[in-house]
Amino acid sequence: MVAERDTAPVVESVTAAPPATTRDRGRRRSSVSLLLVAVFVVGFVLVSSVVLVRGRLLDADLYSSALVRTDAYERVYTEVLADPAFAGLKEELLGGLGLDEASATQVRTLATSSLRLGLPPSTLRRGTETFIDAVLRYVRGDTARLDGDVDVTEVLGRIRDSGVVWVHSRLATADPLTARTVEAYRAAVDSFADSLAAGAVPDTIPVFAGAATEAARVLDVILDRLGPDLDPRLREQIRADVLSGDERDALIEASTPLIAGRATAATAELRASLERGRALDVITELADRAGRSKTAIVGQLNTVRDAARWLSLPTALFGAALMASSAAGILWLNRRNVRRAAYLLAAAAIVSGLAILALWAVAATVVSSPFEPATGTGPGTWGLPAGLRSLLADIEATLADALAASVRRLALVPVAVGAALAGGVALAPRMRLPSARQAAAVGATAGVVVGLVAWVVPAVASSSGPRACNGDPELCGRRYDDVVYAATHNSMSSPDVVRVWPEQDGDIRAQLDAGVRALLIDTHHWTPLVSDDQLTDREPFLPAQVADPLFAALGPLRNGRDGTFLCHNQCALGAIPMLDALRTVREFLEENPDEVVTVIIQDEISPAETAEAFGAAGLDPYLHEHGPGTRWATLSELIDRGERMVVFAENQGPPPSWYQRAFEHMQDTPFGFPRPEDFSCDVNRGDPDASLFLLNHWVSRQNAAPDRATAAGVNGHDVIVERARACQRERGLTPNYIAVDFYNLGDVTGAVDTLNGVG
Repeated sequence: MVAERDTAPVVESVTAAPPATTRDRGRRRSSVSLLLVAVFVVGFVLVSSVVLVRGRLLDADLYSSALVRTDAYERVYTEVLADPAFAGLKEELLGGLGLDEASATQVRTLATSSLRLGLPPSTLRRGTETFIDAVLRYVRGDTARLDGDVDVTEVLGRIRDSGVVWVHSRLATADPLTARTVEAYRAAVDSFADSLAAGAVPDTIPVFAGAATEAARVLDVILDRLGPDLDPRLREQIRADVLSGDERDALIEASTPLIAGRATAATAELRASLERGRALDVITELADRAGRSKTAIVGQLNTVRDAARWLSLPTALFGAALMASSAAGILWLNRRNVRRAAYLLAAAAIVSGLAILALWAVAATVVSSPFEPATGTGPGTWGLPAGLRSLLADIEATLADALAASVRRLALVPVAVGAALAGGVALAPRMRLPSARQAAAVGATAGVVVGLVAWVVPAVASSSGPRACNGDPELCGRRYDDVVYAATHNSMSSPDVVRVWPEQDGDIRAQLDAGVRALLIDTHHWTPLVSDDQLTDREPFLPAQVADPLFAALGPLRNGRDGTFLCHNQCALGAIPMLDALRTVREFLEENPDEVVTVIIQDEISPAETAEAFGAAGLDPYLHEHGPGTRWATLSELIDRGERMVVFAENQGPPPSWYQRAFEHMQDTPFGFPRPEDFSCDVNRGDPDASLFLLNHWVSRQNAAPDRATAAGVNGHDVIVERARACQRERGLTPNYIAVDFYNLGDVTGAVDTLNGVG
């Protein structure tokens, strides 16, 4: 009886309170689990740091995309080089020709536009991306030596082109200096030539106002000044201009050899200042601009390089090992309570994401921006010109936004996974799952799915960003027939191709780089030129005194050639193989994936030959087929499909299905206006119900060269906008294609932006 009484309290005490060792074990398990959660967070931070540094901060695409998003390559011309602080550099890039920054805004704008044509944004972009790639390779440790040299051979080769474009553009807007006698004209021409040779562009251009019978003597004045070594093609061009009564354009053409010496000297000076005569040491140039030594800038890069060495693959693997081992430890310690293990893993994931956000916030507050010396003003800054500071500030903000988006994306994934895991476990009882393990499995599956979504969706949104279709995001949602495009008449007719009377100052690639998005071209066979009557009776309708000597000078070019060419009626006067021109367009499309280009062909060859040339040029994947009577796609739809080239033919087609009959889809105005005041909006060709509208906006006089001075006037922003809107009121359609001569004169692309309501 006693024994029984003695044992009862013992049993009672065991039931009421567990032994101290059991409680201690539970506490230790909880403490170790929390420690493992902290280890998991540390591991995730290490992995995320490597991903951010190696995958984003040291990725060239981050900087390339920031430059594109800020429109940096265009703003170099409109903001940076337009700044008076860069007048010296601008003069060097214009072939050493003097530029008076106190001159009219129009003159400065012409100079900047000339630089853009001679040194297009594509050239600037290639050099910039080469430099960025070299610096990042050094910081990543891929190379032992920092190579900040950029090959500027192409830039040096284009200095003369920039100078020529600038001089031609400036002279096209110069005031006439009237001479009424040949002697007075000779004196004026000598003064004009002396100014150009000295590196100054005259404000006036000599114009002969004497008898038309003196044309031969006027021609002798110009040719005597240019000397006997003048290029035969240029001699023919000048002869054609003068004998057709347009000695102003003859002098504009004559300016090319007159500035050659100055441009050559400027190129030689630049080349002499470069390492090995062709490479620009960008690091040294930046150091000089900042008033610092190259060693100091390289030292800063070395500090970043040392830090990047620690944040590499071994660090990421170590962090991943910490995450894996801590997660395994949590699962093992809590193997008898799977629900608790799931909650702990969920907490580890959520805290990891929050830790990344907190560290980023601290870093953004504590660490100063590396751009601060370049974008700031006052003591301690580099004192950069305002235009350059503004551009760099925008690039800095874009980079910061991109990095912040990457951090948020990294943080969102573990937070989403943790929340889904915890939610799945919490909801499991309502789902009537038979065991805690199945509940945890459901939560884990939900976490993985949510994590993948959280990783992929922000990446797609971030990478796509605001697409700029044909240069502006607002155009993406517009149908093809609701957009206005800058177009060039006889796009192939540039000085490097034609022998007389070019109608554009840049080749097809230069036109595309300048914002032209519709090319009006003529396709021909190179047929024999059997008599000089073919030059006087058909376009270009040369005067007999021009046609006779020109026919003799053409020599072997009068013979026919096999193949298909772009030329204006007589290929002997200048032609480019059709395949070469189309390959140029394909290269532009490859390099500019958000641009839609239109080609309108005055076709004198068969559709089969045309299709063969497009196929050989690699353009088949880009061609758009528009069904008759169907709604035009939007620009973004064309871009998404890859169908970024729309082709029309004036005479034939289809087939092929993409080779569309132009005037079934469009209507146009007359052309061949002899004077600007003759412009009209009258109906010319095309279906009156067609939704596309071609505005022919150039002046052409029979037996006269295309006139740059006239083009500079009619290509003015207000002139184009007013005529387009007048035709809109009269015809009920906004012109889609503004076709001009000498696209580089005036402000064609600016007028197109205004008509599109963008820019």
